[in-house]
Amino acid sequence: MNILVDEKTTVRNTPSINLNLNVRGLKTSATLAINELSAELLAEGRDIIKFGFGQSPFPVAAPVVEALQENAYQKDYLPVKGLYALRETIAEYHCRKHGIKRKAENVVIGPGSKELMFLVQLAYYGDLVIPTPSWVSYAPQAQIIG
Repeated sequence: MNILVDEKTTVRNTPSINLNLNVRGLKTSATLAINELSAELLAEGRDIIKFGFGQSPFPVAAPVVEALQENAYQKDYLPVKGLYALRETIAEYHCRKHGIKRKAENVVIGPGSKELMFLVQLAYYGDLVIPTPSWVSYAPQAQIIG
């Protein structure tokens, strides 16, 4: 927000930013740190194969590229819980393989365990047990949630 004092003077009044106390003091993610270090080493001309983010240094396989090209028209957002047919297949698999009977309506699909773990921690209140070894962000996520 700007405040006009007179025709020649404008004072910029920016609102203060108050960070959540649970976020203050978080350490840099180990995956971010190794990614930054590998970028520095690459800039120095070192031969580096980067696996810090779980990104493969290898080219995408031709059949995958072809499948992506064939399905590029499918650009719309998916249902929040995930594709029903996939949820149904997962429920059937766990029933057949492990005897765990669940309806497809009770299966949630997400973009990865990191986000799903965060959402579960956000949704349910109580003690949290984080297995080790585990992904580097699970403990900081728990700290953020409090």
